[in-house]
Amino acid sequence: MKHIIVVCIIACCALAVASSPLFAEEGMGKCNFMPGRGGMCEKKADHEGMFLHKASFILKNAAELGLSDDQVEKIKAAEYSLKKSVIKEDADIESLALDIKEALRKDVVDLNAVNSLVDQKYAIKAQKTKEDIAAYANLKALLTKDQHKKMKEIWGSKGKEKMGHKGMHEEKE
Repeated sequence: MKHIIVVCIIACCALAVASSPLFAEEGMGKCNFMPGRGGMCEKKADHEGMFLHKASFILKNAAELGLSDDQVEKIKAAEYSLKKSVIKEDADIESLALDIKEALRKDVVDLNAVNSLVDQKYAIKAQKTKEDIAAYANLKALLTKDQHKKMKEIWGSKGKEKMGHKGMHEEKE
């Protein structure tokens, strides 16, 4: 009898562990924020995502920030340029990954050839990261000090609104 109870408990535990991915929070997989990127979730804090998120926020609040038409056009041009280069770089990275898999599939692996492909792949990734960081830095440099300060204020107030919080110093009614 005890043996049957132990087996049932083990079976229930195994079932719970096996089914836990079914009940995982939505968004744990790919988010498909941008086609060709394999998804970008809030949890993925890459530099490209930082740039696109901040650029989008700035453009949505352009009037409140007092952006000039020239600033708006520069931000839109930077967004376009980054998105276009990301598509090409991601395709190159994916292509090199396939080349690496193909080289490893052969009966005799040419380590020099594989190492060269790996070096090419990560050189593109390094260049891509540098471009993303440069775009982010340039975006921040487009704003005046007053606009940057205002952006932080808006960012803070919108974050509080989303979370439904009142400011720390506001009195409760």
